[in-house]
Amino acid sequence: MNPVSRAPLQARSRLTTEQLLAATLAVIEEKGVAGVTIPEVALRAGLSPGSVYRRFDDKEAMIRIALLRFLEASRETNEASLPSGRLLGLTLEEALLALCRGLVAQYRGRTGLLKALDQYLEVQADAAFRERAVSLMEANLRLVTGALRPFHDQIAAADPEWAITFALLSAITLIEAHKLHDSPVWRRILPLDDNALAAETARAMTAYLTKASQ
Repeated sequence: MNPVSRAPLQARSRLTTEQLLAATLAVIEEKGVAGVTIPEVALRAGLSPGSVYRRFDDKEAMIRIALLRFLEASRETNEASLPSGRLLGLTLEEALLALCRGLVAQYRGRTGLLKALDQYLEVQADAAFRERAVSLMEANLRLVTGALRPFHDQIAAADPEWAITFALLSAITLIEAHKLHDSPVWRRILPLDDNALAAETARAMTAYLTKASQ
């Protein structure tokens, strides 16, 4: 086979792999990791089960690669949407509200998938996969903290970067309690719709960052 004829085949193979990974993520979103089967993934991708075995060692390998691809895509999206200086011209409170709205929207759009990823990491025995996944999640966090760097002079903390990181991790934990875990205590005592969740989370971050004593 000459290089000219090989290139289309390689392109088709990559497309097939992407179709299978997208189908895997769709099944995880709907049914969780436990609901993933090779026949269903192949069916959703419009391919045969044999196409899965030709590209992945087993179902677990396919799931891990799909989840890493999702995290990589999320990082790339944040890199494109959070360029340096994008929040310039906003007040700190306005910037935090914009970020919190974005976070809530991300969890709203992929609730099942993010919940499954959270649970999968808790029981994951593959150290290499776990390390890569956590590294990608950290990279996403660093992108957000970097976008808030222009506001360092407004933050009442000896180490603004540390304070921003703590505030952001706290915000993510709060949003996950609502969007991933649907906390029955929050739901009963203080139910919040998405707009209120973003607004109150941003308000809490603003109060902490502008009044912190460290």
